[in-house]
Amino acid sequence: MWNEVLDNIVVVKRSGQRVDFNASKIAIAIKNAFDAEYDNPDEKQVYSVFEEVLKYINSNYKDRKTINVEDIQDIIENCLKSLGYVKVYETFKNYRQRRAASRKLFSEKQQHKFVKVVEKIENESENISSCTTPQGLLTRFGKIISSEYAKVYVLDNKYVKPLEEGTLYIHNLDFFSLGYIPNIHLKLEVKPDDEFLDELIGDIINASNVVSSEIGINNLDGLLEQYFLNYFKNNFINTLEKYLKAAGIYELINYRKVQDYISRLTDLNASLNELEVFNANDYLRNIFTSVLNDITAETKRFINATICRLFAILKQNYSNDCSFTISIGYKDSQICSFIRKEIINYLTDNHCLTNIHVVFKIVPEASKDTLLRIAGMIINHKNISLSFPKCSFNNLSNYDVEYFSNGRRIYENINDSEARSNGRMVVASTSINLARLGLRYLKSDQSIKFYEELDQLLDLAKNELVLAFETLGNKNKENYVTLFNGNVLGDERLESGQKIRKILKTGVLNIGVIGLKECILAYQQSEAEQYKFLLELLTYLNNKMKQFSEETKLNFALYESNSEQARRSLIGIDKSIYGIHKGIIEANQYDLISNAKFIPNYKELGKVQSLFTGGCLTTISVPNKTNNKKIVELITELIDSNVGYAQVRVGEK
Repeated sequence: MWNEVLDNIVVVKRSGQRVDFNASKIAIAIKNAFDAEYDNPDEKQVYSVFEEVLKYINSNYKDRKTINVEDIQDIIENCLKSLGYVKVYETFKNYRQRRAASRKLFSEKQQHKFVKVVEKIENESENISSCTTPQGLLTRFGKIISSEYAKVYVLDNKYVKPLEEGTLYIHNLDFFSLGYIPNIHLKLEVKPDDEFLDELIGDIINASNVVSSEIGINNLDGLLEQYFLNYFKNNFINTLEKYLKAAGIYELINYRKVQDYISRLTDLNASLNELEVFNANDYLRNIFTSVLNDITAETKRFINATICRLFAILKQNYSNDCSFTISIGYKDSQICSFIRKEIINYLTDNHCLTNIHVVFKIVPEASKDTLLRIAGMIINHKNISLSFPKCSFNNLSNYDVEYFSNGRRIYENINDSEARSNGRMVVASTSINLARLGLRYLKSDQSIKFYEELDQLLDLAKNELVLAFETLGNKNKENYVTLFNGNVLGDERLESGQKIRKILKTGVLNIGVIGLKECILAYQQSEAEQYKFLLELLTYLNNKMKQFSEETKLNFALYESNSEQARRSLIGIDKSIYGIHKGIIEANQYDLISNAKFIPNYKELGKVQSLFTGGCLTTISVPNKTNNKKIVELITELIDSNVGYAQVRVGEK
């Protein structure tokens, strides 16, 4: 349908401005009308109307040089009516009338556009569930207003246009102008005092008020280890003293030496052999052994109660759709082992943890018992995933890489010589529609044009992200209560009243790709060449991220967006423009690259993951009847294949 007539015709806007003909705008206008009328519109119907409109223009405007916007809308109305879509026709017609009325009412373009906010709120009100709380309703309305405000008053039209046409997707647009931080790994400090746990919980909950998507609470077992060890040692010292005094023998021994020995313990491994005083007689040995056993058991109970309390508080504080990701380390100490065991017990006993995701760090030397218990949780559909800190692209420094639940990764840092995750945030994310690019050059051999257009898309995403960085960077430290008081990398350099821009430079600006798999299938027809082209394309994209980082002195990273909303939105628009292409775009949402059949094995998947510096979600599906042993074998294979992060799902396609 995209023939010479459409390429040469000029559209005259209401203002008299002349612009190139853009057929995709017609498809989107038709799709919006169907979306307004139906919850799940059929893109085939949208495409059929789109085709009819283009046919009419081709036939009736081949001898003309221009076409008016109003004429195009008249043609859309007539085609909707002639094809029998009467309800959609009425919706489209009414929308035009409302737009015309608002243009008369408001002289400024921005004022006219903002009227659409009220209409969106009105439409939203009609679709609100009866069980939605007033707070939930207020949040949804607020998101609409914030999103439209950003499009009208903050973002330049050069970003809004590709956003609405589906070539660009700006994530967290609802929060763009409000100063929310999308994702952050909190830099939680180990404080072995008695108030540590309450301060820890307070920092996490305070952060959830200014974070819109996800908070990382990293290496929880290591974070709590010293706290529990101090609990053990203090109780051990005080209880043993009471026992010895009750037995009337406290004054007969040098208890200061005993106290000094206990205070130097680094784990729950007190030994009688190192204390001569307790080797004097069996009576003293029995007292020591009895107290040690009692306090060890009490410490285990305290660990259990603390883990239950922490998870319960996080579960209750599901505010602003913010979720929590807890990573569990692999340190080989008794306390860390107890903590991991209690976390596994909690996850095993609790079925609904929607807003809490746990990432288990798996190393080659992990015990078989630990792997079997993790496998059991996977089989029972627990909300967990696996990271592999010793794979080649995760093991770059003295600091463990940390992942969010969606596979996102913050690690490399152009502003710091050491790679690290803690205390760093995702400042903003914008994705490009790679599937659209593949469809535009379907079965063609125009690699120069393909990469030229790709560069244009990447530059657009880069510039929009720099704008997002500057917008957020203009906020002050005081806008964030306690977040910039020890919980963000480098925030000690931030004085009262200062803008947070210089601290945000440690964060990351993510350029995402959506429809990567479909782009490869559309552009590269040869199955033998598809995997090769994938690596070539990812290498090219990765080099562009390095170039952007060097140019701006900001951290740019490449990632694959797993947002279902984004992937559904973009494929819906593309099917409306290009129709259904079997084997390429026919599903309800764009797929993830890890599901591509042209990636032959896990080792090659590991290579693909290594090229996503911002991470990508790999979900591995196994049959329903898979047992624990098979899951453990799979985990071992993933370690050997240099995979960095994965979620294993039982019984999912």
